[in-house]
Amino acid sequence: MRQTVQFSHPEPQGRSSSVWPVFLPFGGCSGKCIYCAQDLQTGTAERDLAEIHSDLRQRLEITLPFKKTPPEMGFYGGTFTCLPRMWQQRFLSLADEYKQRGLLTRIRCSTRPDAVTPDLLGELKRMGLDMVELGIQSLDDEVLRASRRGYSPDTARRGCGTVRDQGLELGIQLMPGLPVQTPLGWLEEAFEISRLRPHSVRIYPCLVLEGTPLAELWKSGAYRPWDTERAIRAISRATLRLWRSDIPVIRIGLPPERDLLPHILAGPWHSALGSLVRSRVLFYLLLGHSHGRDQSPIRGLDCPQKYQGELWGHRGANRRRLRNLGLSSQCVRYTDRSEFTLYLGH
Repeated sequence: MRQTVQFSHPEPQGRSSSVWPVFLPFGGCSGKCIYCAQDLQTGTAERDLAEIHSDLRQRLEITLPFKKTPPEMGFYGGTFTCLPRMWQQRFLSLADEYKQRGLLTRIRCSTRPDAVTPDLLGELKRMGLDMVELGIQSLDDEVLRASRRGYSPDTARRGCGTVRDQGLELGIQLMPGLPVQTPLGWLEEAFEISRLRPHSVRIYPCLVLEGTPLAELWKSGAYRPWDTERAIRAISRATLRLWRSDIPVIRIGLPPERDLLPHILAGPWHSALGSLVRSRVLFYLLLGHSHGRDQSPIRGLDCPQKYQGELWGHRGANRRRLRNLGLSSQCVRYTDRSEFTLYLGH
């Protein structure tokens, strides 16, 4: 019996604006987390806040008036809400000046879930802040303790509620592969994250970076990081769950900073990790739609043109898997429609 199955790609259509990142390495941090090397991760050494502020003003005036599309601005790399209050005000005042001129669209910052209060967030919103990204990393109590994060899952959940209650958009940053975390546990956390209804999620798999306490645990054999394949499988399933809950995943993996690469000792590093995850998600979708119908073999596929690269994957990573489903390049047609169409049956 022959069947035709149509489905749409589940990724939500979010904002397309870019984010101008302002890195404040370790700014506001009371200590360094077990895995953290912000200077390496951002490619920016720890600097005086006055110097960062001065340089930012100069770059904004030189660059922003000539951008065709106004970007957002994001303050990253530290714990923004733990900066001295004067510096929170100065950075937001500067960004809001350009937002009022129409040269920036929105302002966001990253911080810890135990570093937000209603009064503080209300004040920051009045100064122009639009979104708070919380570095939750995990919602598992054992994982948080092993990673020395210093807060509980309940604190993380309350932090999310505090951001939402103040009328700010909520972003969540996650770090799969932390000490004692399992892929199954990570997937269960992704289900809970979807119930918290963030406006976006970033996923940064845990890497062992030189000079961190985690590197010492790894050298002693006390910590074993996920390999790349395990990370791709786990993150793909979690990403699919988040997408189906209409939650955009706006970043997967650290950007390939030139200064970072020589200092990665172990862990699931790949320059195209996000692309590999997206391709695996598409494979899981095809697998589910075909095997959910009496194991019917695939006779053909109509694929929207925009997903051609994702279908076969980075450097053909999906080709063998698709062949196992009976899908070769000869039975794929690329269309200008938005839906996929699977042709099943003998």
